[in-house]
Amino acid sequence: MSIGVLQTVLPVEPLTPVESLESLIREAKEGLSFDRTISRRFVHRASVTEVFLTDAAVAGTDRFLVGAQLPRNHALYRPEETGQCDFMLLVETVRQAGIFLSHRYHDVPIGHHFIFKALSLRISDPAALRVGCGPLAVVLDVKVVTPAGARNPRRFDARFDMVIEVGGRECARASAGVVVIDGIRYGRLRQRGRVAGTLPPTGRETPLYGAGAGASDDRGVLRPVPAAEARPRPDGTWEWRLHVDPAHPGYFEHPSDHVPGMLLLEAFRQAARRAAGDTALTSLDADFAGFGELADDVTVEAARTGDGRVRLSASQGARILATAVARGA
Repeated sequence: MSIGVLQTVLPVEPLTPVESLESLIREAKEGLSFDRTISRRFVHRASVTEVFLTDAAVAGTDRFLVGAQLPRNHALYRPEETGQCDFMLLVETVRQAGIFLSHRYHDVPIGHHFIFKALSLRISDPAALRVGCGPLAVVLDVKVVTPAGARNPRRFDARFDMVIEVGGRECARASAGVVVIDGIRYGRLRQRGRVAGTLPPTGRETPLYGAGAGASDDRGVLRPVPAAEARPRPDGTWEWRLHVDPAHPGYFEHPSDHVPGMLLLEAFRQAARRAAGDTALTSLDADFAGFGELADDVTVEAARTGDGRVRLSASQGARILATAVARGA
């Protein structure tokens, strides 16, 4: 005699639109490929070894998922003393994501010029970024915010807000504001902003790449003022000169008619660490105000605030090029 088992089949509740969207996004994240990098043209790099993005997918209206593979070590980006990946490696990945999405999904032509207005990065979970026995597979969940109204074919304004994840675990948030213009407008802008009589340098008295005076490695971009051990001024402000070497294969990976923004951000990182006691950064919020001319000295200043942050600025004479606020671990 068999015994029957009564099974109650419960009705399946339909997914709400939000649940359906999040389910699709999870599937899209899991489907991102990390097997090869995207074309270097889409991130404005000359060398394929400098490309960190690997894949992308549309996740909704002006929402995108971007895959990136971060190397364990790199000529410029090396693990922090804490064991986590280089702070500036994340910054560069954010920069590449903004440029790539503009070209790939917002029809910005190759050859247009990107002018970054602001860039910020805040790490919330350093342990998730710890360098292990292999490269880090990173997913950037990006929301693109653009002004309302008709698109101008010669100008593109956008802000890229990003959530950065490793293994499905949020570890940082970032934002990048950019204006993109065509070559004609860029040429006019540079001509108006260039100081009268300033010419591109034909040679600098500073050492060539790999021979930085007193630098612990080839990433050293600050020089003491005067040429002695730097100490803060009586008001507590530190001051350096920026070492601009157009032959450097990292900061000048391709030719530039101005001081690269990534070089200014690296200077801010080094200045903040020095002013804060050589601790790794957990956040940096930077605003760019103007182009730095290659032939003129750039002064970098850093001053600690009462709340543990460091205020930073880069200037040429009376012109402010960029300002930032940083916080260490």
